[in-house]
This record gives sequence, C-alpha cells and structure tokens, in this order.
Amino acid sequence: MVNNVSRFENDNDPLFDDKERPTLLKVLCILSWIGSGIQIITSTIYSIYVDQSVKQEIIALLPNDEMKGMYQKVFDLMDNTSIWYLLLYLGNIGVVYLMWNFKKNGFYGYILIQILILFVPFLITPFQISQLVTSSLFPMIFIFLYGINVKHLDS
Repeated sequence: MVNNVSRFENDNDPLFDDKERPTLLKVLCILSWIGSGIQIITSTIYSIYVDQSVKQEIIALLPNDEMKGMYQKVFDLMDNTSIWYLLLYLGNIGVVYLMWNFKKNGFYGYILIQILILFVPFLITPFQISQLVTSSLFPMIFIFLYGINVKHLDS
C-alpha cells in the first residue's frame, strides 16, 4: 500500500533523480547553501546600505578610541572584501549544486573556492598564520566530510 505513493517527481529535474543521495551529502549541501546564502545576504546588505555616514554614526556611538579604531579596521576590511566574498560564495553555491548532482568537479571546485575564501582577508590585513589556522577549521571539516562522499560522485 505504501509503495503506491507518488513522489511527484519530474524526470527532467536534477533535484529528483533515481540515484539515492547519501544523507551526509544532503546535510552538507544544505548546510553549505545556508552558510553561503547568509554570507551573500550579509555582503549584499553591507555593500548597499553601509555607506560612510552610517559608519561615522556607528563609530560615534562607541565609548572609547580603542573600540573606534577596531571598528574602523573592520569597516575597512569589509569595504575591501565584501565583493570578493559575494562572488566566491555565489561560486560556492554552484559547486555545491554540482556535488548535489553527483559531479566530482564540484568537489574540486569546492576545495578551490574554500582556499580562496580563506585568503581573502589577507588581501587587506597582514598575513598571520594563527588567523589562517583558526579560520580554516570549518572549511577543513567540510572538505573532509565532502571527501567521504567522493565515492558517490561521478567523474
């Protein structure tokens, strides 16, 4: 009785294919899309709405010069990196979509984009190995977990 339930699938839609997608791959792809989406929204909102007057208003609200200097550095970093993040995370959505559709090139593209994302802040700030190690923790975990699923991906 239960086997007669229709899945409402479209044969031409790559989201509904006959090949069973491993649960870990599903979870990783969805988490990657959510993270990329959040970063894209953040970068877009910052680029559109945060102008010099907004920055000055925020800095004026801060209690001391140390915090004002820190926020100014953050604003400078975001001014120079938000477009890079926007482009890289759009690419990230694409390569994750490739993995969702069992394409091994998506995995290699994911590794490349994650490496580029790690080095974006160093376009502006001096290179610090401790910052690189700290910021590479989650990308390394995701690359490892995606790597477990490479056996399910086609060439």
